[in-house]
Amino acid sequence: MSATAIGYKMLSHTLAVLSQKQATGKLLLEQGEQQWQLYFFQGSLVYATGGAHRSRRWYRAIGQHCRNFQVDLRNLDAGELWEYQLLQRGIAASEMSLEQARAIVQTSLSEVLFALIGQSGLRREWRPSQKYFSTITSSLLLSLTEVEKVLCCTEEIWQKWKGMGLWLVDPEQAPLLKPSAQLQQNRFSSNSLIALGNVFNGENTLWDIAFKKKQCVTVATRGLVNYIKQGLVNFRTVPDLPSPIEQWRLAAAIAGPGRPLIACIDDSPTVCEFLEQILLPEGYRVLKIQDPMQGVGILAKQKPALIFMDVVMPKTSGFALCNFLRKTPAFRETPIVFLTGQDGIIDRTRAKLTGASDFLSKPANPEQVVQIVDKYLKVKGDSYPSAIRPQDLLNSRQLTLANS
Repeated sequence: MSATAIGYKMLSHTLAVLSQKQATGKLLLEQGEQQWQLYFFQGSLVYATGGAHRSRRWYRAIGQHCRNFQVDLRNLDAGELWEYQLLQRGIAASEMSLEQARAIVQTSLSEVLFALIGQSGLRREWRPSQKYFSTITSSLLLSLTEVEKVLCCTEEIWQKWKGMGLWLVDPEQAPLLKPSAQLQQNRFSSNSLIALGNVFNGENTLWDIAFKKKQCVTVATRGLVNYIKQGLVNFRTVPDLPSPIEQWRLAAAIAGPGRPLIACIDDSPTVCEFLEQILLPEGYRVLKIQDPMQGVGILAKQKPALIFMDVVMPKTSGFALCNFLRKTPAFRETPIVFLTGQDGIIDRTRAKLTGASDFLSKPANPEQVVQIVDKYLKVKGDSYPSAIRPQDLLNSRQLTLANS
């Protein structure tokens, strides 16, 4: 019996048994150093993942079925089933329809099954567990009938692949055309050769190329078969792309340490907006407070690294508020800068007596504001809690494949 038949029958039988037992857990399938995981909940498939290019597969599926998908990556578990977590978040945020999410599950399953069908001697291990499924979206689960349908269609694609003489070619490898006089003798123009070289450049896998061409992998590879038979193509193993979570963390690392939170206490919203327009481009966060009495609680909770404060405000004065904050342990060392139109000697002296760090006259120009902030915050080496500036939302269009 061929490896194809063994792989197909083994998968079909295993899926049927898990469905019949209404099993919940993870099916591990291993071949050498490669490992794939199929997750089940009460006999239905949750998600299939693993292999050499888990992230590439995710980006292709997203690009095919939900190109404009955006997802909040904060507090996302980077461990198992992060793809499923992203699907759930996308549906909850109405960034993705249920139909799109199910299509992504099926596309990922098909690629995993394609890798498994041609394997003989797969090591199987079932790990029953509920820990993978803190929350389950029942409408996303694939029944045995649906999984069998995907398996049958994938087996047909594999048979075509095998019929093209590609049973030894892994679509997760990247083809690289060899520079050869034989290619130029095939009546190709220079532009055609350059175009071929750009596609089959040793950086994009055959799955990637099929995705870019919006074709089945067998159709996308068909034009390469003759060159493969002539020995004009090398295949390279390429690394996986960073996962969405890794991409987000990388963006945060590249952006470097963020800047601290700065509070503006002024009954005029215009003044606070003026400071925000200056400080946001510099990477700072701005906390705007119009009511100084209510603002005390907000300050205690947010703990800004620096406070801009007006002198003349309703209900209390800036001097009184500054004096109160200086008696509070949390704000004893916090830089407090008066920003006011009352800049006489008496006002400046009183500001110092109440514990103000500095005094800035209205209207202040942007350069003065930045200088004041840098003066007090850089003294401590920017060691305040990070104010993350990278986007918390990643767009799948920004996560492009190599040379796409």
